[in-house]
Amino acid sequence: MKISLAKYLIVFCFLVTYGSAKAQEPNVIKIKKESNLVKAVFDNVDLRLMAVDRFGNPRDNQIVSYKLWIKGKGDAKGYQGYSNNLTPEMTKELNKLKKAAKIFFTEIQVKDENDHLQKLPDVIDTWFPNCKNCDNKGTGY
Repeated sequence: MKISLAKYLIVFCFLVTYGSAKAQEPNVIKIKKESNLVKAVFDNVDLRLMAVDRFGNPRDNQIVSYKLWIKGKGDAKGYQGYSNNLTPEMTKELNKLKKAAKIFFTEIQVKDENDHLQKLPDVIDTWFPNCKNCDNKGTGY
């Protein structure tokens, strides 16, 4: 029985390609789970920051830190916060205002579902003071 050179080459090529294909590692696909949290909102009734998911639902995630800026006449005062609720100092400053003012929450860090820190975009809001603090000149009240 005589085997031709062509048959040797075919068998050799088959073994080489089969052996190298079997020895290759499969490609690994890495999946990064994205957090559902997309922004924070200021609840002016309870005086607290809340995280909001991508569907617009408020979440009870812990806000680890943020900076509150209260813009007054020509200047802005900054206060550091470390929880969802505003500090008594922040509340006192907001309640002293006699006119509406812009407030900014910056550098917001929140814990996601896996206890990883996530940075949220800044929040810009308007604070309207209690009417008893307002100047009612010329209104007749």
